[in-house]
Parts: sequence; structure tokens; C-alpha cells
Amino acid sequence: MLILGCDTSSIASGALIRVPDDAASGAPCAGPVEVLGAFRTEDTRSHAEVMAPGLRDLLAEAGAQGPELGMILTGLGPGPFTGLRAGIVTARTLGWAWGVEVRGAVSLDAVAEAAHEDARRAGHGLLRVATDARRREVYCADYEILPEGYRRVVGPAVGPAAAAGAVLYGEEAAAEESTGTSPLGPPAAGRGAALYPDALVALPGHEADQPLAEDLVRAALRAGLAAAQTDTAPLYLRESDARVPAARKRATR
Repeated sequence: MLILGCDTSSIASGALIRVPDDAASGAPCAGPVEVLGAFRTEDTRSHAEVMAPGLRDLLAEAGAQGPELGMILTGLGPGPFTGLRAGIVTARTLGWAWGVEVRGAVSLDAVAEAAHEDARRAGHGLLRVATDARRREVYCADYEILPEGYRRVVGPAVGPAAAAGAVLYGEEAAAEESTGTSPLGPPAAGRGAALYPDALVALPGHEADQPLAEDLVRAALRAGLAAAQTDTAPLYLRESDARVPAARKRATR
């Protein structure tokens, strides 16, 4: 079974992945997968320009056709308005054109997928994912590290990096939060940890992690494709900066 993944919640990324055929049943599947191709950008302002050509090239290089896909999986965010829409609309359009099912997953789960094993090896029971939301804010969620895998226990949410715990748990709960490692909360993975080291303690090696399509697919497989959302509405956590212009005042004579 082939899955085409894309995510534009931060940078733009895409991946074509061959997964075990039994993953189509929707049951959790955490076994190895074959990444046939992947791309990513470092530019956060060119999602619309690069996503469709990038996915087209992935299929061409693998000798695959769009209708052969078993699923298209897109990151739902959270993320900035324009960039996030670019990936979701591309996935929906390709799914409609090829007659392929489109599902979505929380983009922060991709960062947890990339970092959870190192968090476990370091003895941590909780991992905070924090990506850049600009304005000195982060998109964040906390994940419990399990003997095998992980699970999101709270979030996503958005707020100041210095108040991530309060954003996730409320002021009183955050004041009582105790990780046994740092008063700044559990170790954090994601770009937010690199941007705000005064507010977040980075999990070594993961302070620059971005949501990547290949990790998004792995995270969705781990949870089971049946749990991936059929509603691919973007996950916006704050209002747009754009405003509808007020009605013009009628001129008086």
C-alpha cells in the first residue's frame, strides 16, 4: 500500500511511503516502512509553489501513478493560515482528481514521532512538542512516553513559550507541574525549543525538529489509519490577522 504524505504546518514537506498492506485495515501498525522518496524545504513562504510539483516528482521518481495510492495523508496543523491551507488544499485536490481517500493528522504528532525514542532512552516520561507560532508564541502539546510508543495527553494549544505549561494545563495546574528535571517543564522537541531556550528545555538533538511528512505518516500508522481524521479542516488555534474592511461611511451632502 502506498501513502502520499504532505505537511505545510511549518516548512513544506512530502513523502511517498510503502507500508504493509495490512495497515489498510486501520489497526495500529508500528513496524518498519519503506520511504520511496521525500522532500522538504527550509522556506516557510513558498508552500503553494513547491507542494504540488514536489509530490508529482515523488511519484514520477518512484514510477507510481496517483490512482495507485491507498491514501493521501495531510498535516492539519496547527500552523499559520496561508501555509497550512496550501498543503491541505493540495491533498484534497489530488485526492479528488485521483479518486483516493484523503485523511488528516495533527502535525505536532510528527515531531513526537521523531523524538519519542530519544526521550525514552534519556529516561523521560513526558515530552513537550513546541513549534514556532511566531509572536514569541509556540504551538504545543504534551506526550506521555510509553514503553512502546507515546500518546498525546494534552494539546494542541498556542500561547507564549514562557507560559506553555499554563496554556496546556491552566495556571494552577502548571504551578504544580513537576517533572523532576526542570522547573521549565518537560524536555521539548521542535523549533520552539531552539527559538526560546529561556522558556523551554530542549531534548538534545531535537531542538530544530520540524513536522515532516514521513514522520506524520509513521505517527498515523502507529495510531492506526482508522484514527486518522476524515475531516481535513485545518486546525487553526487563533484568529487570522486579516480583517474584513469596515463598511464605508455614506457621504452626506
